[in-house]
Amino acid sequence: MPIDFKDDKSRSSLRAKRRKTNIILNTLIAVVIILILLVGGSIFFGGSDTDKEQAESKPKTEEAKQNDQTSDEKNVQTDENEDEPDAEEDKDEEGKLEESESDEPNVEKVLVNPAWKPIGTEQVNGHQSSYNMGTTDWNEKLKAAAYAVDIPVDNMTAWWVTGGDNPENQAELTVSAKGSDETYRVYIEWVDGEGWKPVEVKKLIQNDKR
Repeated sequence: MPIDFKDDKSRSSLRAKRRKTNIILNTLIAVVIILILLVGGSIFFGGSDTDKEQAESKPKTEEAKQNDQTSDEKNVQTDENEDEPDAEEDKDEEGKLEESESDEPNVEKVLVNPAWKPIGTEQVNGHQSSYNMGTTDWNEKLKAAAYAVDIPVDNMTAWWVTGGDNPENQAELTVSAKGSDETYRVYIEWVDGEGWKPVEVKKLIQNDKR
């Protein structure tokens, strides 16, 4: 039987094509597997790095908050410290109450404050001293006495109100806090345009005007 060389050639060419096809397919499969591994590895390891970054960022955020709170506390302390000199200045403006003994029989001590000021006045058309209860000048006399002894007018009893050596510009008031036995004699004088001003307070041993 004669040999068919054409069939042998066609068979060998088919085998060669199959081998090439298998090589290409195997190569593509290998490339796909490598890509899958790379993508999966990047997702796995990249995710862990992200978690680490988040874990590291949390303490930093909390630390930043603590730093902000500490800064706010320092600012509050600074503000408080800045307010202290103002309080001291207010005390200086109030002045220091000076006390002295007296030879008068019913006087326990004499009180004077150089920082006392006129209390102001509503009398704009000239001053006319009045010893009638309820008048503007009467009320301003009581206000000046209350200011001198640091007793609210509403809580103060005026036992006696009289004029001084110059009744138009000087007055004496014997006062005490309601329900208290401590009695004071307050001396005030008129300052034009500014109102009554305390000049001296005597703390009495007994209320001689009750």
